[in-house]
Amino acid sequence: MAAKQLKSVRNATAPTPAALRQVVSEASRALAAAVPRRGRRTVLINVKVAEESAIALAKQAAAEGITQKQFICRALATAGVPMDPLDLEDRTPRRRVEAA
Repeated sequence: MAAKQLKSVRNATAPTPAALRQVVSEASRALAAAVPRRGRRTVLINVKVAEESAIALAKQAAAEGITQKQFICRALATAGVPMDPLDLEDRTPRRRVEAA
């Protein structure tokens, strides 16, 4: 395998402070401010159900295009249980979704 060629910076000129300030000011207008998420604790809930129920849950969630967790949390919210909005979203890591 060939050695990786690095770009030479010996002849490159350093950006001026004015140019750096301009880049920062343009970037601050183009990028939205980062919004820190509030700290939230999560816990694992493990529920045993009949195999037929688990299969029905999986099929129904897939038919609606949502995760099983979303399906359950939406049902709980409909029943009046206060749910964190993040529990109603698909928060599956993207790398896992792309591999499927």
